[in-house]
Amino acid sequence: MALPYTDLTAYSSDMYVKKATEIVYLNSPVFVRLHTRRQDRFLGGLAIRRTLIHGELNGGAIGRGEGFDISHVPVATALRVDMKGYGVSFSVYAWDAMLNEGPFSFFSQVELGFQAAALTMAKKLATDMYLQDSGARAKCLTGFEQWIDDGTLYATIGGITRTDLMAAGTVGALSAYYASLTSFNLQSLNRAYANAHFGNDHVDLIPCTVNGYQLIWNATQLLQRYQDPQSDIGKIGFQSFRFNAAEVVVDRYMPTGTSGRMFGLNTNYIEWYFSQNPMWQWGFTGFKTSQAGIDAAGQWLVGCNIVVPNPRTCFKLASTLF
Repeated sequence: MALPYTDLTAYSSDMYVKKATEIVYLNSPVFVRLHTRRQDRFLGGLAIRRTLIHGELNGGAIGRGEGFDISHVPVATALRVDMKGYGVSFSVYAWDAMLNEGPFSFFSQVELGFQAAALTMAKKLATDMYLQDSGARAKCLTGFEQWIDDGTLYATIGGITRTDLMAAGTVGALSAYYASLTSFNLQSLNRAYANAHFGNDHVDLIPCTVNGYQLIWNATQLLQRYQDPQSDIGKIGFQSFRFNAAEVVVDRYMPTGTSGRMFGLNTNYIEWYFSQNPMWQWGFTGFKTSQAGIDAAGQWLVGCNIVVPNPRTCFKLASTLF
């Protein structure tokens, strides 16, 4: 039988580099902006209720001696959105705790696990923020796919039927500009941008797939592209350029292929509510062992949901080109 270790391998070991690099998770500039700048506190209650002003009061030109229409006109309504819960489990073998000690332990198994748990949670939220909470996804976030629509794909949002406030296919109230494209050109993008422009309210961020980013880049002349390294997402390493008054960025968590999307977001009207309960505010439930063993597991928990109270200032483009 051959000896397991001979000569050099009997008295030398591998050199472990004391740093770890993740190579699985992707980064989302949209998630970073919303999490740092558009995070709202959920302080408790059965659901999020967001008040909207929708009524137009009676009024107009009057003549001498004429009266007024003083009939009551409802002017307010409210969106109602349930909070959603997310959890990431992290388990450890108790046996490994004995081995992962002392000078030969270059990393803490628990610390690496916590980092992976945080990255996994961010991935789950960044992926679901672009999708919907209908059908099999009822437990998920109420994402942009559902909020930013003209009623073609999602007739209701937040408990309100869109056509109760605005005629089908008309941009306004809770109805955003939506178009399905078979080909791409700047006119189509500019049309979407213009339809989402209301006074001082306009799209400020256009997240794209890699294909979508390339389509915009290739369609614009060099002198029309302005790099924007001073933006909040530019300062943390994300590359962007401006289209009109919006930053164009790549977000690798966006739907692509047959469900390809390009969103125009007015981030001033995106509210991401996070629970302030310590357990549900990126909280760790603690390691728990089973009755029949010594191995342990715990969960990271987040309670949150998204509200977009003014979808008309956003747009959605769908295409298999994205």
